[in-house]
Amino acid sequence: MKKIIAILISFLFVASTLSFASATVNGWHDCCDPANFDISTTSVKVGETFTVYHYSWGCTPTITEGEDLVEKIQIDVYWNGTFDGSYDPKIQYPPSCPDCWFDVTYRAVKPGKVVFSVPNSSNCNGKVEVTITSRALPMDKFFKLFGFGKKKE
Repeated sequence: MKKIIAILISFLFVASTLSFASATVNGWHDCCDPANFDISTTSVKVGETFTVYHYSWGCTPTITEGEDLVEKIQIDVYWNGTFDGSYDPKIQYPPSCPDCWFDVTYRAVKPGKVVFSVPNSSNCNGKVEVTITSRALPMDKFFKLFGFGKKKE
């Protein structure tokens, strides 16, 4: 009887270890958790930059709306907590790395709304929005000073 109980407990331990390993291998991370995915700011002006931080395994975001409103200018890769390299996406992309962190820097080009689709999300509805507003021109102050642009009543 003791052998059967020992075998059953051993089998239970092996089964629980394999089920945890398979869940980890499938890459399930809650990508809305700031530990796995974050955006430096959700509101920028044209010409400013923002950075998307994400864990590579299962948390790589894609732009579903407004891809023409931003340009990717730099990708920094971190592996095991150390800086591994910086890449210019116009020249080359970083190699595939299943256990790395990526800091992707974008520059806002046009005003509008950019929507990032976030995989494996449980509490952010699978999307994060960045609003890009237009930059005020220096001439706007002169227009206001002389009353141009106001509607006549």
